[in-house]
Amino acid sequence: MKHKSLKYYKARADRLFSLYIRQRDADENGYCKCITCKGLGLWSYFDSGHFMLRQNEGTRYHEKNANVQCKGCNNKNWKQGLQYEHGKAIDKKFGDGTADKLTILSKITCYRSWFDYKILGDEILEKLKSNNFEIR
Repeated sequence: MKHKSLKYYKARADRLFSLYIRQRDADENGYCKCITCKGLGLWSYFDSGHFMLRQNEGTRYHEKNANVQCKGCNNKNWKQGLQYEHGKAIDKKFGDGTADKLTILSKITCYRSWFDYKILGDEILEKLKSNNFEIR
């Protein structure tokens, strides 16, 4: 059986992870609040903002590293993701020192194969299904 490419499975895992984070942080009516500016809106209009950048594989899919963020705050060219504010909000949400721990974890070198991304995507898909979240 021929498998799809690493690029395919990584993009799939990213898409599913984003869906999971945005719906995880939404209320029962589908509304959520940006972790950095506290702006309100439907989960589908928000991003899954990463405190430590996605290029850091060690924290790319860490659930405490990603939180609902409005597109303005998450824009890397405009507000650079408001990393400092994001870190403070993470400590408030998950406990003091969480942002520091994520910073350390982000420095760990992590290599993933196509199979690793496939398994990650499958696990995230199961979380979406078990929480009755929307899958697109």
